[in-house]
Amino acid sequence: MVASIYEFPDIFRRVHKEQPYEIGEEVRFLRKVWKRHAPRPVRRVLDLACGNSPHGQILARGGIEVVGIDRSATMVAAGRRESHGLDNIRFYRRPIERFKIPERRFDAAIFMSETFPVMTANDAILSHLESVAATLRRGGLYVIDIDRHDGFRVAAARKLWRDRSMRVADATVRVRAHSSPMPWHSGIHSIFELECELEFPDRTVRTRDLVPVRYTIPPTLDLLARACGKFEMIAAYADLSFAVAMENCERRWWGVLRRT
Repeated sequence: MVASIYEFPDIFRRVHKEQPYEIGEEVRFLRKVWKRHAPRPVRRVLDLACGNSPHGQILARGGIEVVGIDRSATMVAAGRRESHGLDNIRFYRRPIERFKIPERRFDAAIFMSETFPVMTANDAILSHLESVAATLRRGGLYVIDIDRHDGFRVAAARKLWRDRSMRVADATVRVRAHSSPMPWHSGIHSIFELECELEFPDRTVRTRDLVPVRYTIPPTLDLLARACGKFEMIAAYADLSFAVAMENCERRWWGVLRRT
């Protein structure tokens, strides 16, 4: 058993039901958000928990300078390999909870792929925000992509809630996800156990991940920004739209923070 499904950059996004076209849609909406809220043209972007930085690769091909940060050596290596030939994208292996990088300040930062709620401790979230703030110019924007979490019900006992299979390139992937109970006083809303079986032509690999989720809604993110003291929350958008009301959000929402 290997450590994580995240050691397989070409597979993990499909496991999380991401589709290739979604990345392009997200980048297009990012540009609209920047146009609406950024005080200056966005020319330098920090991509947090970037993985192989598919968003950053699109932005870099469009002329924006991008720096990606991720804790996974496998993901960083994949990003460097996939962006070979682009001289305006760089990667650093860093923990997202607290980091420093030898870069001048950025116009904007992004945290995509609905990963932000895996930071569950108050101290970790605040140190993360402080680290991001240190990289941004005043007035710089931080856009955070967050899943709508009310579908994750608090579990009274360990329970299977997803069992499906898919084909990704030359691999057949079976995904089994369990929800597990958490203490009522925990900062974690829920936790799911993600078990995958990857059948390649020459081998079978099994992975297992424990993924915590902190229930995060716009007022919570606003409070975190205020507690950090270096951001203000200026907007929240549902489902990549300026027109959809938050109460009509179907899947995910974006919080927009401004560096004060």
